[in-house]
Amino acid sequence: MKSGNIQSTVMRRVYYSYALSIVSHGMFWQGMFLGAAALLLARWLHVASITKNLLSTPVGNVPQYLMNSWYGAFTHGEVVTAVTFMLAGVVAVSAGYHIANSLANLRMWAMR
Repeated sequence: MKSGNIQSTVMRRVYYSYALSIVSHGMFWQGMFLGAAALLLARWLHVASITKNLLSTPVGNVPQYLMNSWYGAFTHGEVVTAVTFMLAGVVAVSAGYHIANSLANLRMWAMR
């Protein structure tokens, strides 16, 4: 084999390995799902009216308002929207936790 062929074969395997490491990472899939959920929710829901309704709700009543809105959507046949909204919330909280944990570990590593 020629040197160029060996190098291209090795580099192709390196690229495949790198692509597999990215695709197999949990944060990649969380980001993909969160992006897809954001696109679907933006298409199904009117974000400006949701923001307006949240801002017009008194601060102490926001959790109750969110629960009542979700329950109303679920009981009025918008099951896919309600489930997608809940899963997107869970993924967003999970991704935020993992990012904060990674940043904290990075800071601890930098202080050494």
